[in-house]
Amino acid sequence: MPAHTAQDQQIEAPADTGLHLRRHRSTRAVLLVVAVGAVAAIAAVVGVRQLRTDPPPPWPAQAAQIGSSTCTDPSTNQQWRVSWEVSSELGVRPTALHVRTLPNGAWLDRANDRWQLRWNQAPAEVAGTDFAWNHDLTAPLSGLSQVAVSASLSPRFVTPDGACTVYTAPFGPGAPGKGSVAVIGDSLIAQLVPAAATASGTTVSAAPGATTPAQTSVVTPTAVPGEPATGPLLTALLDRGHRAQIDGQGGRRWVAAQEELDALELANGTMKDELRGLREAGSVVVALGTNDANWAGLAPDDVQFESRLSWTLENLQQTIDELAQRGHCTVLLTMAAQGKVNAGTPRGNRFELTAARINALLKQKADAEPRLALYDWGSQGDQHAFGTADSWFGADTVHLSPAGITAYSRALSEAADLGCS
Repeated sequence: MPAHTAQDQQIEAPADTGLHLRRHRSTRAVLLVVAVGAVAAIAAVVGVRQLRTDPPPPWPAQAAQIGSSTCTDPSTNQQWRVSWEVSSELGVRPTALHVRTLPNGAWLDRANDRWQLRWNQAPAEVAGTDFAWNHDLTAPLSGLSQVAVSASLSPRFVTPDGACTVYTAPFGPGAPGKGSVAVIGDSLIAQLVPAAATASGTTVSAAPGATTPAQTSVVTPTAVPGEPATGPLLTALLDRGHRAQIDGQGGRRWVAAQEELDALELANGTMKDELRGLREAGSVVVALGTNDANWAGLAPDDVQFESRLSWTLENLQQTIDELAQRGHCTVLLTMAAQGKVNAGTPRGNRFELTAARINALLKQKADAEPRLALYDWGSQGDQHAFGTADSWFGADTVHLSPAGITAYSRALSEAADLGCS
């Protein structure tokens, strides 16, 4: 599942902001205040079969509301904080950026460092597309403070070292019920997000009183009357009573490649920063591994294959051990491995071997740790590999067919309710 970086482009803002925006070509530029309607107030709830009771993360949804959100990196014992305010259009705008060393370190200003702001596409942007792509913008506070992103689009901030993502408004969709669930994964998850029921196009108008380095506008999604604009996975989770946060990006792995050294590029290679940022979720479902197996399987020779396989398993174990220490329940999905090809050439035994080793490690950890559970999507997917009569995969053998989208959405919603022992 490639990251499709060739389809990204970079737009330079005025030099004094230090602002850089990447977006997918098929989307409108969304360096702006995004208003997507009223946001429902969320009551405090208890997560699904979680092992401890936590308050839900903050949900900034009222004009002139102020607050702060944090993310903790256990590998360095650093806690990062983003202070924010909410505009009259319900756009979240950062006001201060800090870090401290736990347990009692003083807060240090990090406003001059380059942070990365991420936010989801509005429903109208993903209508008719195959994947949902996050927007991201990299700048110090002087640039980021000029941008307000609708709370409904889950604005979040990746720390300068790429280790943590501070979520200011997660778990927006849904009403109080069972609790909050985060679903984290690669482009297979991104396939489940597009809102096929929305009409194409957006309505753009001026946003009074807002200031940004680019033209200030309001994007209003246009939905087909009477039809949901949520995408199949969100629909399945809402039907089960969850408040949901769904993050899926193409090319993402459990483990960063050995050559990825730049801090923010490191964050863009894995989902570890998101996993750390969503530590207060009631439960977390993680569906990764295909890109890890592909990276190892496409090694140029047997020596490098063994090196990549060892690197993947060693670092994956460290990540899972960290997840096992969380208070919430983390559900690990196995991956499908049969019938995969790359550019017409079978990946062969290398891909299947790596997938089998990753799946075995996930099962081993889930059996041993009370805060981990396993959902065996891999066995289901392998019974419906590309080429079978009822295949769940498209012509590239990796991404989902329409039948696979339905099956995967159902599986992930079942995993969200699985719970831990």
